[in-house]
Amino acid sequence: MTKEHANTGIIVQTVRKFIRKEAIDNVRNILSKLHPADIAKVIQNLAPDERIYAIKALKDLPLKAEAIEYLDDYKIAAMLLEELSPEEAAKILQNISIDKAVDILEELNEEFADKVESLFDEQFKNEIASLLKYPEDSAGGIMNPDFFAIDKDLTVEEALEEIRKASKEKKIIYVYVVDKFGHLIGVVTLRALITADRNEKIENITNTNIISVRTDMDQEEVAKLVEKYDLLCVPVVDNKNRLVGIITVDDIIDVIREETTEDIYKLIGTSGEEFEETKIINIIKYRAPWLIMSLIGESISGSVLKFFDGTLKTAISLSFFMPLIMALGGNTGQQSQTIVVRALALGKFDEHGIWEIIRRQIKTAISIGTLFAILGFAMAMVFQRNFYLALVVGASLFISMFLSTMIGALLPLGLKKLNVDPAVAASPFISAMNDIMGLLIYLSIATFTIRYFGVKL
Repeated sequence: MTKEHANTGIIVQTVRKFIRKEAIDNVRNILSKLHPADIAKVIQNLAPDERIYAIKALKDLPLKAEAIEYLDDYKIAAMLLEELSPEEAAKILQNISIDKAVDILEELNEEFADKVESLFDEQFKNEIASLLKYPEDSAGGIMNPDFFAIDKDLTVEEALEEIRKASKEKKIIYVYVVDKFGHLIGVVTLRALITADRNEKIENITNTNIISVRTDMDQEEVAKLVEKYDLLCVPVVDNKNRLVGIITVDDIIDVIREETTEDIYKLIGTSGEEFEETKIINIIKYRAPWLIMSLIGESISGSVLKFFDGTLKTAISLSFFMPLIMALGGNTGQQSQTIVVRALALGKFDEHGIWEIIRRQIKTAISIGTLFAILGFAMAMVFQRNFYLALVVGASLFISMFLSTMIGALLPLGLKKLNVDPAVAASPFISAMNDIMGLLIYLSIATFTIRYFGVKL
């Protein structure tokens, strides 16, 4: 039966209404008509207790398994499984792709996970064990060991017979070719198999120009490779070039989504864990470190103001432009930082391209600084009618915006060089640093102008 495409918002409201009425049959009827991906979306948009009710309403185990496999958040999937019996949870995990089953298993309560694992058949246990030995953010950790490969010494006729038999049990995306030791030789297309002479050796029609990745390659690097070469599937080999798994494009989409979301949370100084967190104390733990850094930064800004107290008393009009200097410096620094972090994350620049980033940011910093120096000068002339104050404001804006742009670009690059995630250069830190710098520049130039030129600001 063809599953319907759902308007998630409407479905969620309808399901919630029936859950409140405890009309489990209605919930089951609605969800059963949906595609598993839409069921997953509906479940993710429900409250935790509603999710449990919805998943228990589904009686069809394969549909329930597919819906859980489509969940973006493995913590939600684990929470739902923990509400089921270990027997049912084990059956569900054995009905989804092995790589996602491993990810969900790692999120389960340890005691419950042990019960579930004890119910797996031996083959599934071995496959689970083979994946768990790899770091979860590596190619080995996200690969699927369920691939199809044929021996290079087979004839075309023998290979086609193997494909016919295997296709009843597994989805064949590519036909990989290996030697008798399991070393990856290449790939053969179905077209090549169909058009070749039936007695032709597979080795002779194999494309050996194939891109593969090692099990220890970082998942971000794998994603960049798949994007660069527009691959639907990439084979994974061990350190002896033996084929051990495949990574499909849907796994890569999950990686890109995960890495992008992680970067966004880091950029604003929090964690993705916050979204599902129910305890306020834990949310505070995620946000507090960067906010404390901002607090310290702004306290330093206060000390700067106190240091230049004499200048501010002499020229009260200076205070009119302090928020302007601080805001523009902070914003341009954050813009530059975000652009560079995303460029690095997407692999837009290699090691040699870093100088291209720096050159581009210098040009941008000079252009932006000049534009806002002119605008700041004009504003000071309009509002204060003081030529020297206008010069101070213009010069301060140029210097602070230039430096903020360069710091926003160079800080992530420096972290990248140190093999630290550039996204940890969070915006609250950049903002606080630029506020301090902007005030120092502005009030230093103003003090210098008053003392050495004897003008009134």
